[in-house]
Amino acid sequence: MRFDLHNHTVYSDGINTIAELKEKANKNNIDYFAVTDHDSVLGLINNSCPTIIKGIELSTYHNESIHLVGLCKNNIISPGLINYSYDFLEKRKNRAIKMVDKLNKIYNLKVDLLALLENADIRAVTRGNMARMLAELNPNLTKEEIKFYLSNQSEAYIPTTKMSVIDGINFLRANNCFVILAHPILYKKENLDAIIGLPFDGIEAIYPNMSITDYLYIKDIARKNNYIISAGSDCHGDKSHADIGTCYLDEEEFRHINEKICLEIKYGN
Repeated sequence: MRFDLHNHTVYSDGINTIAELKEKANKNNIDYFAVTDHDSVLGLINNSCPTIIKGIELSTYHNESIHLVGLCKNNIISPGLINYSYDFLEKRKNRAIKMVDKLNKIYNLKVDLLALLENADIRAVTRGNMARMLAELNPNLTKEEIKFYLSNQSEAYIPTTKMSVIDGINFLRANNCFVILAHPILYKKENLDAIIGLPFDGIEAIYPNMSITDYLYIKDIARKNNYIISAGSDCHGDKSHADIGTCYLDEEEFRHINEKICLEIKYGN
């Protein structure tokens, strides 16, 4: 059995519905997968599919954006996560409006704000959404240029949140989540060094495009800090991200996490 614990849908910056993501998971031999939209559980409230693990990717900050994957224990979404999701929609919407204004005034880039904010009452607007629109309306831009214009170094950049990493951990714990440090290889080393040792439950040690050196480095961090190893494809459904099923835990590896989140998994023989 295979478990992919980090994926996105149209409720944040993915392009697939949950049904489409499930279809892809089945095609790619993934038995169970987590839906972890950015700062939102709204796509999961009425979902009862037994092979979908309910979660969230929480935005926190330590000199750069640090993401935490929270997996809901017993697959139950707390009222606190639902309220947080609705509150954060408005924050992301306001941030997008300000960033689009800066992208236009500072860099003279075209962005269709109305299209970007379509369905922003239920779907979080992220830099991923902005990147796709920049590519569509500014075809002369390279991927590297788009990445820069939306990066922390850009004059147009506005942080989503100033929630500290430890506050994020505490928030997820208070809402009955298993807390995983997402994609640690993407952070600057000095920032990663500063947060390692915080009370994460797990760490994403299996992630797309990792080298063996990166894997062994993160695995050693996990061993030294007693973090459980997690895996996630970070699928968004587009060509700039990996497909669901690229990274996964096998049955035995997932048991370590499931001892904490207590899902009703029908394991193989």
